Amino acid sequence: MKIFENKKLQEKYYLEILDNGLKVYLMPKNEFHKTYAIFSTKYGSRDIEFIPLGQKDYLKTPEGIAHFLEHKLFENEDGTDASNIFASLGADVNAFTTNYQTAYLFSTTSDVKENIELLLNFVQKPYFNKDGIERERGIIEQELLMYLDQPQNIQYYGILKALYKQNNIRNEIGGTVESIKEINEDLLYTCYNTFYHPSNMVLAIVGKFDKDEILKLIKENQSKKEFPKPTSIERKYHLEDETVNQKNSFIDMNVTSPKVSVGLKFPSEKNQPKDFLRKFTSLEILIDIYFDESSLYYEEMMNRNIINNSFEYALYYDLTYGHLLINVDSENPEIFIEKIKEIIDKIKHNDIEIKDFERFKKLYLSRAIRRFNSLEYIANSMVEADFDNLTIFDSIEVLEAITIDDVKEQRKYFNLESVATFTIFPRKEKNSQV
Repeated sequence: MKIFENKKLQEKYYLEILDNGLKVYLMPKNEFHKTYAIFSTKYGSRDIEFIPLGQKDYLKTPEGIAHFLEHKLFENEDGTDASNIFASLGADVNAFTTNYQTAYLFSTTSDVKENIELLLNFVQKPYFNKDGIERERGIIEQELLMYLDQPQNIQYYGILKALYKQNNIRNEIGGTVESIKEINEDLLYTCYNTFYHPSNMVLAIVGKFDKDEILKLIKENQSKKEFPKPTSIERKYHLEDETVNQKNSFIDMNVTSPKVSVGLKFPSEKNQPKDFLRKFTSLEILIDIYFDESSLYYEEMMNRNIINNSFEYALYYDLTYGHLLINVDSENPEIFIEKIKEIIDKIKHNDIEIKDFERFKKLYLSRAIRRFNSLEYIANSMVEADFDNLTIFDSIEVLEAITIDDVKEQRKYFNLESVATFTIFPRKEKNSQV
């Protein structure tokens, strides 16, 4: 068993890699009354092109199949729903699919062992049949049709499609009404057998439990199940440079005022895990210096009514893609777009003041330390860190070591040629004559 420890935080956790390849992370925190567990596979909406287990050629699967699979796993062969069994044990259960993972989780204050067994068993015992697939297809189709009427969803994927030409990040997590029609029993089993192998999965448990008892339970559970020999999974992501797909795009919808997105695309680059983390954190600090509510640029835009309380921004960065999204609801989209472009150009050419850097570095450190009071944050971070070949303490160690020069180095990515915009305009009513 491997131990990870941060003496400053007075926190430590354990890793046991089982014979079947499953990584089990445990952090007992007996001062809490609750236990939180997450069982996750490194398989998300972007993983639609891969070489299936036992095959030699790439297979392209329908968009949305990872999300479809997440829904279907809750249905047991006897017709029961795993959610109801968790509820009978007093646990809150949930699941989610992102572009890079599918996760199943629960939190409970009782029957921890029983809930862990249930989590492992329902995820590791798939059952798909034609009737169940058709029933689920109808449910998900209604979800997707509902999303088509949600401006925020259209705005998010609209700007991604403007930024990316081929990268799978541009695809909707749930797929499309057309793509889910292609999903069948064979494809679900192919994806399951490839990506739900224990060697591609992580189980993280944090909270009130006995470490040795829980590990023994997990080992016994896994020893009763048979899995193929672990193999690495070949995936195709269509990495891109910073060139955008479409500079300016727009649509009309039933909105009261225009919804504007400005996207800045970063090139896909190969980095070692800690170098990637340093780059991501440096970018976050640089972006906050210019766009945080405490910045002079934010204050100026508010005073000139260029932005309002709908203003938001977020950095999305991964080894396979990277972009900054800046959104607002505005009656003057052109003015907002020009101002954001002006700020992006300033970021590239202006210097950074040491006081701004130090203020945000201190803020980030205090925030990172406070997050260790959340069981959910710790367990989710264990999964994400593992997928990135990091530990949950690396983010703090990288933060402590970051310099103003690390932040300044990121200015080179703020190029106006890498900017795309997407705007939703209010739909104009057609005049009718009686």
